[in-house]
Amino acid sequence: MIHLRRRIVLAAVGWLVTRIPMYLLMTGHLGHQLNKYGKDSRGDVSLYWTWVHTDLNHLVLPAVSTWQYPPLVGPLLMLPQAMPGSNYTSQFIHLAFIADAVIVALLIWTATRRGSWFGAWYWIVGVPLLGPLIYGRFDVFSALPVVAALALLGLGVPRTDGKPGRQLNNRRWIAGVLIGLGAALKVWPGLALFGLPRTRRGLETAVAAVAGGGAATLMTMALFKNGTGFLKSQGGRGVEIESVWAAPFLLLKHLGLASVRVKWQYGSFELLGHGVGVVEVLALFTTVLAFAALGYWWLVKDWRPVVVADATLVGTLLMIVTSRVISPQYMIWLLGVAAFCLMFKDTSQRRAALILLISLPLSQADFPHYFYGLVHGRSTPALVVAARDVLLVVAAGVGFVDLWRSTVTGPVLPWRRRWRGPRSGAVAVAGAIDDAVGPGPVDEQDPSADGEAHGDPVPAGTAV
Repeated sequence: MIHLRRRIVLAAVGWLVTRIPMYLLMTGHLGHQLNKYGKDSRGDVSLYWTWVHTDLNHLVLPAVSTWQYPPLVGPLLMLPQAMPGSNYTSQFIHLAFIADAVIVALLIWTATRRGSWFGAWYWIVGVPLLGPLIYGRFDVFSALPVVAALALLGLGVPRTDGKPGRQLNNRRWIAGVLIGLGAALKVWPGLALFGLPRTRRGLETAVAAVAGGGAATLMTMALFKNGTGFLKSQGGRGVEIESVWAAPFLLLKHLGLASVRVKWQYGSFELLGHGVGVVEVLALFTTVLAFAALGYWWLVKDWRPVVVADATLVGTLLMIVTSRVISPQYMIWLLGVAAFCLMFKDTSQRRAALILLISLPLSQADFPHYFYGLVHGRSTPALVVAARDVLLVVAAGVGFVDLWRSTVTGPVLPWRRRWRGPRSGAVAVAGAIDDAVGPGPVDEQDPSADGEAHGDPVPAGTAV
C-alpha cells in the first residue's frame, strides 16, 4: 500500500511539474519571448471564438471552408463561454487543462489496478514533448472519451461458456456510447470498433457506439442549421504541407526536381503543382487499402482485451500516414491511445509507442517553431517534417505487423512467431521511472470490471 501511494503521488507531482509551465505559457504569464511561443500555440482558439461569436451563438454551423468538423463540435466550442469569466481563450485553456487532468487521472486509476505504470508516465512525459499545443486545440476532448471507454472495458471478464479467454464486461454499453461520442467530435475514435471481438458482446458495443454518436449528431443537426456543410469542405482538401505525401515534393523542390507552390486554402497550407493531383488520388487509394487490410485482420484475429487499444492505435496511425492532411494536433490522438496500450502488460504496441515518443519533439519543432519556415520553402523545416513523417510511417508499419503477429495464427504469415508478451525495456523513459519507484501490485486483474475479483486464475493460453 505504501508503494502504491508513493506511485500515485509521484505521478501526480510529475503531471503538475510538467503541466504548470505549459499552462503558464498558454495563458501568457511567462516572459515575453516565451509568451510568443504560447500565443502561437493557441492561435486556433481565436478562430473558435470567431465561429462562436458570428455563427454558433445564432445556432448556425459555420458555412466557411475552414469549418471541417462534425456538427457536435459546435456545442463543444460553445462551452468555454458558459464558464465564469469573460475571456473565451482563457476559459478554453482551462477546460483543456481539466481534460488533460481527467485523462491522467483515468490512467493512474487504471495503473493502480494493473500494476503497470508505463501508460500513465507515457502520457505525463509525452505531452510536454509535443508542447502546449494540447491546450490550444480541442483534440484533447476527443481523446478523453476514448481513454474513458478503454478504462471502463478494463481486462474484461472470464467467459461463461467454459472456454479459455475473456470477454467484454457489462460496462461495454457505456464504453460504446463514449466511443460514439468521440467519433461524433473527430472521426478517429470510431476506429476502436476494429478492436472489438466478433461476438454478441462486441456487436452490442458497436451498436451502442453507433447509437450514441448518431443520436448526438442528429440532435445537433436538428438544433443547428448547416449540419452537413462540413462534408463539402472536408472533401475538397488537397495535400497539406505537413503530410507524408507532401514531404517528397518539398525535398525535391530544394533539389530543383519538383515545381510546386504553397497556397492557403480549406484552412491549411496546401501544395499546388505538377503531380500533386496524382498524389491526392494515390493517398485515397492507400487509405482504402490500409483499412481493407485492417478489415481483413479483424476477420481472422484472435481476441483478448488489449486488442481494443492496440487496434485503435494502429488504425489511427494508418489513417494519419495515408491521409492527405497531417496537423500537429493529430499527435494528441496517438498519445492518448498509445498511453492506454501500455497499461496492458501484453500489448503488442510497445515498439510503435516508442517510435511515436521519439517523433514528438520533431512535431513540436515543426509547429510552432519551424512552421512558417516550412510555408516559405526553407530546407531545415522540410527535413524536420520529413523525419517526423518517416517515423510515423515506420510506427504504422511496425504497429500493424506486431498487431498481426500477436493475434493471428495460420499460414498467412508463416514467419510469425508465437506471441510472448511485451519486449522488455521498449519504453525506456517509462521503464526507468517504473524501476525507480519500486514494484507495484502484482495482480493484473481489474477488480473494477464486472465479475472480476482478485485471485481469478488466468485462463490457459492467455498472454500475461
